[in-house]
Amino acid sequence: MTAEGLDGFAYEPACAHESEAARRHYWAVAIGLQAVDGLEVSPYVRRVADDYIAGARTLAETGELVRAHHAAGHDEASLEADLVGQRIAELLAASPFCLAPEMLPEIHRYLFQDLDASVYHPGEFKVERMVKQEDILNGDSVLYADPLAYEMALKGVFATEQAKSYGALAKDELAGFCHSIAFIWQIHPFYEGNTRTVAVFSALYLNQLGFDVSNEPFEHHARYFRDALVRAMYRNAPAGIFPDESFLVKFYENLIGRGAASFDREELICLPLFENPALLRNVDSAEALDTSKLA
Repeated sequence: MTAEGLDGFAYEPACAHESEAARRHYWAVAIGLQAVDGLEVSPYVRRVADDYIAGARTLAETGELVRAHHAAGHDEASLEADLVGQRIAELLAASPFCLAPEMLPEIHRYLFQDLDASVYHPGEFKVERMVKQEDILNGDSVLYADPLAYEMALKGVFATEQAKSYGALAKDELAGFCHSIAFIWQIHPFYEGNTRTVAVFSALYLNQLGFDVSNEPFEHHARYFRDALVRAMYRNAPAGIFPDESFLVKFYENLIGRGAASFDREELICLPLFENPALLRNVDSAEALDTSKLA
């Protein structure tokens, strides 16, 4: 008996106590999150994931197989989805977490380490502010943070989170949690994969807070999740559109097993931007997806 083992129980690897349900959860979230960027994993990855879920292979073994599969040039169209999906499953299984600004680039570095560094820049911050047109905004973009503000903004939001003491995540607490997640997402510091990085961060954070995260919302409604983040951070005073975090709160309520709300993307559409495309704020109105009402 060791000095730390007065009760007679030995320390064991956490993976020795993984249930089949837990293994299924890791891969369901990993596969579902690829839909955030319109990606889909290959049938090959689904097969090796099924082997892992059934306990026939370890997660390390599936990783070796997936990376070897792509090193041989197979399923090029699914390269990003397969490799990032594998890394998401690994992170969810390991559950590393620290409530510090450095955690975000560490997650990004881990997720995108197998891809072209000149394109994905794993763990590196962008040097130029970008825009991204959104369907629900008729082609307008959220006003993402400028690179000069990345570190200050991350330090600020993490300091705010560190000062909190969450309980059962009742409605007000969950709203505060969602506000922080949306703010971190709006900083958008990475070249690619910001939404997947923030989603994994939030799942690890909720696990640290003692909550079981359902795979169903990410598995089947990943696109709604991204659109909810857009609505939580889009502001356009002339159009009468202001940040609305209620959609994101609804998503996270379902994520932690409360309620069974339906997810309809149409409720996220900002109609004033379609009724008057001239109101687009962060891109030229000529770039509206529907320009039929432009004078």
